Amino acid sequence: MINRVISAETRFKMSKSAIARLEREGKLSHFEGKKHTPEALNLLRTAALKRTKLHKAGVEVEITDLETKLTTTYESIRKAAKAINSDIKSLSRREKSQLEKGITPYRGRYIVVFKRS
Repeated sequence: MINRVISAETRFKMSKSAIARLEREGKLSHFEGKKHTPEALNLLRTAALKRTKLHKAGVEVEITDLETKLTTTYESIRKAAKAINSDIKSLSRREKSQLEKGITPYRGRYIVVFKRS
């Protein structure tokens, strides 16, 4: 099925079938096919430009490699996780664990310190 070529006519029939199924199930949005007027788009654009709430910065993470004795500070958990070839969830759980049990080496090699403001 990977290399199967579907004709335009068949794609059209599949689309119609999917739309009919969604309508039967009541899942088709009542906004389907509608567009904003130019005036509405300008209002939305103006409102977006007036927003003052800025993006929340990530949690700063300081990682010390016990083998190389090198300490590096990362601006987010995501970047820290990528640097030590880990995943975000593991480091997030690590933060909670450290609050309960104290700081211990992560993977026997890294000391991870979370700096929340």
